[in-house]
Amino acid sequence: MKYLSAFLWSVLLIQTAAAQDWSEVKVRLLPDSSFAVVETDALGRKHRHCPFREADGTVDMDQLIWVLGTLERHSWQDPARAQEARQILERHYQKAFRQLADSEAPPIVDLNRATASQLVRLPGIGPVLAVRIIERRTSQAPFDTPQEIMQVEGIDRSKFAAIRHYIEIR
Repeated sequence: MKYLSAFLWSVLLIQTAAAQDWSEVKVRLLPDSSFAVVETDALGRKHRHCPFREADGTVDMDQLIWVLGTLERHSWQDPARAQEARQILERHYQKAFRQLADSEAPPIVDLNRATASQLVRLPGIGPVLAVRIIERRTSQAPFDTPQEIMQVEGIDRSKFAAIRHYIEIR
């Protein structure tokens, strides 16, 4: 019982970054190696930023895209660590993206169901825009027409023209 109590307190003292589809409990139970950066504040509390690896060490592509797309929203003890996190995440993203890009042409995706890893395969769509698309469809309403994607900040007529043949609404 004493060990269980100590374990629970240690889990509660860790400040952990949010994740897209991972529960808070799952993120809190991840080892430090699942995060891009772990900081310790003056009181000795851990602040774990940018979870992108499963507990077994495998990279979750959708989660990696999510944390890259939301990196600017994190609060840092040391701002230099934000740049370190970006470099780590971008290195993993580039490696994973090359594997995705080499596999085949961009698929036709349903804007209301596409994962982040499907969205970044569209021409000109990176992690930030993929996150904005997902947030738009979940916070407001599902897309009714492909043209509504232009309501997403950063997607103008020219970007829409580049992706219009790869998107649909089912």
